[in-house]
Amino acid sequence: MNDNYWLLFPFHAYWDSSATVTDRGMHKLPVGNGSAALVAVKYPDEGGYTPGDTWELYVGKDNRVEQFVYHRAAPRSRVWSSQPGRHKKAGPLLISTEHRGTAMASPCTSFFLTCQLS
Repeated sequence: MNDNYWLLFPFHAYWDSSATVTDRGMHKLPVGNGSAALVAVKYPDEGGYTPGDTWELYVGKDNRVEQFVYHRAAPRSRVWSSQPGRHKKAGPLLISTEHRGTAMASPCTSFFLTCQLS
């Protein structure tokens, strides 16, 4: 998977015209307590960079991505659930430099980047 999807995913949700973006309303967070607006981004089964993949963004009241879940479509289903951790500012962007979550039901921490407008 391309690292720029993790870094720029909120922008890809807007830029990628082949993706279907759906506001599913308020949902319980996948990890921990609380709830957030669930925005699902589904790519078509054919074509595009991530065919058949689904990204679920849990967006808080401050419009920051609180958690996200990645469902890989093929060749095997994979689920990555993450809570953005440490943040750094880069102009108007807020960059998350650490993610704690689960991958294939096992705890993990990764140090890839994601960003959003602050």
